[in-house]
Amino acid sequence: MATITQKLSLEFVFSLSMLFLPTDSFSQYQLEKVEEFKINSLLPVVIVDYHPESKLYLGYISDSKGTRIVLIDEQGEFVINKGLVGEGPNQSSAAFNAMAFTEEGDIWLQTPYQLFLYNQKLNVKNKIRYLSGTKMHIYGRMEFFPYFYQNQSQSSLSFITTPSGTNSTRPDRENSSDLIEIYEVEKEELYKMSPALDRSMNKKFDKSTINNLHSIIYKIDPKKKKLFLTTNLDNEITIYDLTSRKLESRIKINHGDFGMVKKSLISDDDFPSHGRISLSPKNSKLFSLDGGMIVLDYIRGIEYGTYESKKADDPTYHHFEDPAYHRLILFDGTKQVSADIPLPTNGKVTMTLPGNRLLIQLINPDVEEDFIRYGIYKVVGSNNYLLKHLIF
Repeated sequence: MATITQKLSLEFVFSLSMLFLPTDSFSQYQLEKVEEFKINSLLPVVIVDYHPESKLYLGYISDSKGTRIVLIDEQGEFVINKGLVGEGPNQSSAAFNAMAFTEEGDIWLQTPYQLFLYNQKLNVKNKIRYLSGTKMHIYGRMEFFPYFYQNQSQSSLSFITTPSGTNSTRPDRENSSDLIEIYEVEKEELYKMSPALDRSMNKKFDKSTINNLHSIIYKIDPKKKKLFLTTNLDNEITIYDLTSRKLESRIKINHGDFGMVKKSLISDDDFPSHGRISLSPKNSKLFSLDGGMIVLDYIRGIEYGTYESKKADDPTYHHFEDPAYHRLILFDGTKQVSADIPLPTNGKVTMTLPGNRLLIQLINPDVEEDFIRYGIYKVVGSNNYLLKHLIF
């Protein structure tokens, strides 16, 4: 047991360390596995949302025949597995881009021009046609459906028309366009916000990068009516008030390994590739945790020779899909609070769960398994990080 003198010495050194630590030092965070479940399926099952009251996961399965919508319980058992694209009474003629549970447990499914509301038996309850200036289809994957209510009324539904992770606009330094398009159902109106030229990275783009599109990456906090927005090549997260539609604040991103965003001028030469395959780093996804915490998932770049070597071993390889190149960064809603956090081996973050937990798909690249494995990991912080790492 430490003596009073030892305790005082520790406190004294801790106080000194706080004075001399660099201002960009961050607390230590790690992912701690708390649970695991398996889904018996030979095909990949991607989970997008979770409904706490029903204790059900919402996801999809994509194969050569199309996309099927699935509901899965906490033990990994299928509750329902149904194809909804077609000409039937409960089906859509267009593929879906996004999905999400409602607070009541119904299910939103969004196409590029129509919104469907299904019950948990996947029968249609309502259809809403909407305007959009983009009409973007994202085949082979589905994103979380980003919606919120302008007030307490269910009729005040609003949603972003373009899914997160999709191309939005070119970083033209002379002509600005808005990155976000929102449809207000009650008024049957579109409005736009977040001008591309307002992003601080734009001043770094050389004119030769005009052909590189902004890919918008965002997350909505529907209760606080806040929009958290970044792009694939960005050094900040901007926060917008969805009621006033105005910029509220900016959070600087300090990536551990993303040197491109630190340059004063960015040109085409800064985007290495292997044929048509990009080898560059990029911001990938934003997730929200409890208490306003935000998680950025970004992807480090890969060297040309390393990519060639991995491609020789696996012709389907792409470092964007390799968990070893993904890193997480935490933000408390006002500032960055962590350095880079590596993912579990062969882990892919799919969504967040209540209690500051992440749902991570665990992939075994060496064995073709007849099940899909998911782990639930809690984000754990260490308040004693400095004391643990002081050298006496």
